[in-house]
Amino acid sequence: MSDDLRSDFLGAFAVVARGDRMLFVGNDRTIGGKSVRTWDLPGGRVEPGERLHETLRRELREETGLEVLRVGEFLFVQEGERLQAGQREYAWRSFFFAVEVAPGEPVPGHEVRAVRWLDRAALAQELTAPYHDSFRQWLQRGGTWFSSAWID
Repeated sequence: MSDDLRSDFLGAFAVVARGDRMLFVGNDRTIGGKSVRTWDLPGGRVEPGERLHETLRRELREETGLEVLRVGEFLFVQEGERLQAGQREYAWRSFFFAVEVAPGEPVPGHEVRAVRWLDRAALAQELTAPYHDSFRQWLQRGGTWFSSAWID
């Protein structure tokens, strides 16, 4: 999710697993007035005329070079808002899916700074951005709908 948005966001994100690890992409975001490296699931904004599965295929190819073999199970949706000085800047709705990719190693592409496979132990330390709350909750207890707020 880009942190320089000023309009609502509809996104699709991929949970790509290999064994006990999941694929994440590194981005630099401004959080709390500071530049911070965040580790996010691959994915992004749904473009006009695009379906969710098409967004997943495009974003994975752009961000990691990996090709999608199959978009699997819908996992959950996150609805949130970004607030600055108590005012809503924008709202977002992000859909998360299990995705199977072709063999190969991911490489950073497009606006992505790095790619990395993280196991569950590393996730607790690395997923610290305000919008990561829903993913952490989903990992802990499951569920299909989460609400989030990114407050600066």
